[in-house]
Formats: sequence, structure tokens, C-alpha cells
Amino acid sequence: MDFFDLHCDTATKIYDNNTDFDNKSLSVNSSCAGLFDKWFQCFAVFIPENISEPFFYYENVIKRIKDVLSKADIKNLLPIYTVEGGSLLDRDLSRIDKLKSDNIKALTLTWNNENNIAGGAYSDADLKPFGIEVIKKLNKNKIATDLSHLNTKSFYSAIEYANYPIATHSCLFEINKHKRNITCEMIDLIAQKNGVVGICLYDAFLGNNPLEKIYKNIYLCLEKGFEDNIAIGTDFDGCDTIFNTKDIPYLYDFFTCKGIKKKTLDKLFFENANRFFKSFDK
Repeated sequence: MDFFDLHCDTATKIYDNNTDFDNKSLSVNSSCAGLFDKWFQCFAVFIPENISEPFFYYENVIKRIKDVLSKADIKNLLPIYTVEGGSLLDRDLSRIDKLKSDNIKALTLTWNNENNIAGGAYSDADLKPFGIEVIKKLNKNKIATDLSHLNTKSFYSAIEYANYPIATHSCLFEINKHKRNITCEMIDLIAQKNGVVGICLYDAFLGNNPLEKIYKNIYLCLEKGFEDNIAIGTDFDGCDTIFNTKDIPYLYDFFTCKGIKKKTLDKLFFENANRFFKSFDK
């Protein structure tokens, strides 16, 4: 099977723990390559909140993960680089040009709290004037605006400006009323702009009985007509979950047994995310 994961925190874990991609304690590691024909993996550089020099930290992490993956030389792996946490901009729009030159494909505007761009899920702040400038510059540079982690107010403001909206790792609020989850109405707004939403495999976002809840998230999305707009954003190596990359083929088979057709599953596990990035990466 082919697999496209919209979000993992493996890059930061490799840097912080001074380890390599062959470390079997990582949920995303070199041994996973044999599971897939094509493996497209988004490696997010997570920016800790209140870090003193966030852009310096970013530069170290992105350099490290690119070096580690180049040495791993895995033929069927296509790494895609993203950033989780717009605080690294620190009111400097020119840093988006640097992200572009580093081949960053998506920027999550906030983490859980408020920054100078917008309000995260645990704040009440709206999208700020600087945030509007950020999204417009992301559009210009063809970098996706990642709406995961935003609160409701900031989400509805940001989607108005984003040409390339994505929610890399979120679940449905209708299934589990967690502050980090998004509603079907929000997914519809993303879908109207041909964006995608990565269903997250984090236990807290899914709720009790996470395996069944993943299915319920997918089923509801399909029921609402989002077959072309849902994907997988695992959040592996960044969250507590009973799953890891080696479970992905099992999940595919589980959903097959639940009656989801192969054509739909291929969209969910690979084609939708691939189409999204290809649509503006020209």
C-alpha cells in the first residue's frame, strides 16, 4: 500500500534526543519503510512555546532531520517538511522566505496558546493583523496554512484568507468534544478551497475506544461528502497513542472489513494528501 502521513513530530524528537532515524523507539523510523510501496511523510519542526530563540531552534532541527534522512537513504520515502508553531516568525515576515527556501510546505499558525499571529485552542484570541499578513505571505509563497491548533474564532478568520488551507492533525468535534478538534462545518470550509484534513491518531482527541473512534471519524466525514478531503495526520512521536506506523496497514485492513471501499481508502491513506500538495507545488 501507499501511505501519506500529514504530521509527525519525529524531527524534533530526533534533534532533542540526539538520535537517528534507525532508532526503534521512534514511532516513525527507518524500519517502517518496508511496510509501504510509496511512503510520503510530513516531518514537522515543532516550536516549543516561550522558547527564547525559536528561529535558531528551527534552523537546528531542520538541518538535523535533513541530514539524518539523507544518510538513511530510503528509496521509497519522500520526506516533506512542515513547521508547527508560527511563533518562530517573531513578527518577521522575511522568515517566510527562508521557510520557502528550506522547502517548508506548511506552517501551523499557533500551538495551543495565543501568539502574535492568532489564538490557539486554549485561548480566546482572534486572528491578529500580523496573522493576516502571515497568511497572505504564505499564499504568495505557496506554503499551506495549517489550521490545526486554532481556536474557533481564529479558525473562521484564518480560513477567509488562506488559499491553501489544511488541518494536518485534528479529529471531529462531533465525535469527541475536545477543544483541539474541528467541526464538520470547518471541514466543509476547508473542502471548498480544495484543502485536506488529517485525521489524528491521538487517543485524547479520539476519545474512549480509539480504534472504533477513528472509524467513526472517517465514516462521518464520508457521510458528509468529504471523501476527497480527508487524510491521515498521525501525530506520531508527539502524542500518547496506542498506534504507531507499523499499525497503518492493519488500520487499512480494519476499515476494509468495516465496508469502506478500496478506492476510498486509497484516497484517505495517500491520494488526497498527495493531490493537495501537488495542486499548488508547481
